[in-house]
Amino acid sequence: MPNTTFQTDVGKIKRILLKHVKDAFRNEQQIEQEWKALHFLDKPDRNNAIREYDALCDLLTGFGIELEFLPETENTTLDSLYPRDNALATNGGMILCTMGKQNRQTEPEHHNTFYAQTQTNVLGEITSPGSVEGGDVAWLQNNVLAVANGYRTNPAGIAQLKQMVSPLVSDFIEVPLPHFRGPSDVFHLMSIISPIADDLAVVYSPLMPVPFRQYLLDTGVRLVEVPEQEYDSQGCNVLAVAPGVCVAVEGNPITHQRLLDAGAEVHTFKGKDICEKGCGGPTCLTRPLEREVS
Repeated sequence: MPNTTFQTDVGKIKRILLKHVKDAFRNEQQIEQEWKALHFLDKPDRNNAIREYDALCDLLTGFGIELEFLPETENTTLDSLYPRDNALATNGGMILCTMGKQNRQTEPEHHNTFYAQTQTNVLGEITSPGSVEGGDVAWLQNNVLAVANGYRTNPAGIAQLKQMVSPLVSDFIEVPLPHFRGPSDVFHLMSIISPIADDLAVVYSPLMPVPFRQYLLDTGVRLVEVPEQEYDSQGCNVLAVAPGVCVAVEGNPITHQRLLDAGAEVHTFKGKDICEKGCGGPTCLTRPLEREVS
């Protein structure tokens, strides 16, 4: 019988938390005021973004996933479209993040309100000067938690997180990130790895620390390599909805073929306005709340 767990990024998703783009991109005035300041690559087309998002929701519903939505809020930005970053899921409860990106500081409080309303246990909260963003945290096989040390997640936040999860994990791995395009860029741990199954992950090796990449290989993880020309189009940002079954943005044919060759099942959606312009793929768009493992 399947067991419910929160400590996996590849188990079958049962419930997922979203922020609908119509509520994150509230109106044209907000989009005009914010997109450049938030370092979007281009101004989003709200109407097309809604069409893309509704198609994504239909895709997720087709897997039998229960969708839950954060409400529209006046004190959040376009970036609230990406709720993965605001909280972490553990078997002890949710951990609220403190955002490394200053424009996003208000987002976790809305998660906290949602968890209170839905009677979802909250284990703790990362507090300033510590920062942890959910895109910098990934569950690996054997109950291992990998956490990036970069511009969005800092040593003080990592220390707090390690203390909170120490009774719950078998190992805690810190992964130093490169400078790459600097502090204004959207660069997380999950910019270079997306777990697809316990023994399979999509990776962008040119930006991976050698010890972390070697750890994956030593623990039997097969690596699907994203080519350079598909990195900026979110080729490395892939959401596992069940072991070996994944959702990805259209437009990365080499990566998708390599996933198929590795035995994965790939489902794609259009994401020009909800993914590519804001530099956030399907993992960023979703905060899985409940998964099943055999």
